[in-house]
Amino acid sequence: MKVAVVVNTLKVGGMERVAVNLADAFQSQGHQTDLIYLKNRKVELKPYDPEIPVHLFDLKKDVFKTGVGALWFGACRLSNVLLRKTFPLFFAYAEAQAFKKRLTALEQESGQPFDLIVFRGHGTFEHIWPLADPRFVFACESVQPQEHYGKLSRWAFNQLYGNRHMVCISNGVMDNFQEMVQRYDIRPKDATLISNPVEFDYIAQYPDAGRDVLHSKPYILGLGRLNPVKNFPLLIRAYHHLVETQQIEQDLVIVGEGKERSSLEALVQELGLTERVSFKGLQTPSYPWFRHADVFVLSSKSEGLGMVLIEALACGAPIAATNCPGGVPHIMRGELSHYLSDMTPEALADKILSAMNTPKTESYQRDVELSLAQFDGKNIVDTFVKTYAAK
Repeated sequence: MKVAVVVNTLKVGGMERVAVNLADAFQSQGHQTDLIYLKNRKVELKPYDPEIPVHLFDLKKDVFKTGVGALWFGACRLSNVLLRKTFPLFFAYAEAQAFKKRLTALEQESGQPFDLIVFRGHGTFEHIWPLADPRFVFACESVQPQEHYGKLSRWAFNQLYGNRHMVCISNGVMDNFQEMVQRYDIRPKDATLISNPVEFDYIAQYPDAGRDVLHSKPYILGLGRLNPVKNFPLLIRAYHHLVETQQIEQDLVIVGEGKERSSLEALVQELGLTERVSFKGLQTPSYPWFRHADVFVLSSKSEGLGMVLIEALACGAPIAATNCPGGVPHIMRGELSHYLSDMTPEALADKILSAMNTPKTESYQRDVELSLAQFDGKNIVDTFVKTYAAK
């Protein structure tokens, strides 16, 4: 098959990393694969396979080149004042035509049409929803608020999901999607559970760094974008509880960047933890940090799946996580479920301590292997091909 994987940007993030991994997985299974991104932002992620072509379809720029694009942009901005969050829906009427033109030109240049085009994430297929193409597959990466578009939610979700091939990446996302289908009487062509691939071979082969190179003391690791959904204040307060009640030796290391960094640093200072909490900024790939952590902690309020948990397990790190809506329970099966926490500092602190101190039995290791097997790239590509090759 000739396959395209489409994503909004190639910045560091879970959805973006999944798009890259999926392109690599298709290519490694012998499918000719292209990776397309839609916004002219800094490229921080690339496929591991250098043979995979990467294309920027700068839709906004293309729309403005038409002459009337700026007028349409202004009209859509005005509509967004009256009807919140509708700008991307209406601007997509122009962007979709720009995408179609770019796609046609790419196919003509290669001399071969695409057989399958997979869009990763709600924000990605917002740009092209007016197009009806049987080759399109829309992958839901996260749990969407069911009133996302206010009074236009019923119309908007029917436009986005109606008569589409839909993929949900976890049981939690599928449950949310089916609730939305029932609530708004949406009729997709189909909805299939296909999880996200992880390149385990690449992780295993990635060169290590000594722990002292990363951080001079044993550490508890938090990693991700510093935004409200990732809920790092909960992790910091849980760590503070451990310091106060257990006198633990580990520092807290936070890897990532985002708009909440200054407020998180202020919280650390308020709790008197300045000497024990380190902000390391963006570090990619993150595998060495997982390998040397005494425990990796996910403190999110919600997760479509939780790719960092999968990567942490693949690197051999003990893990603890909040039992949040979405895909985390899809990963934390069997004995791993013992390390799921309620969303309070005390509960999360208890699970962190347990994850660090409980010996990992053979049955625990089997559950880790069974969990990771769900995200094997070959199996995921085979599922895509079997599901969509004949459609």
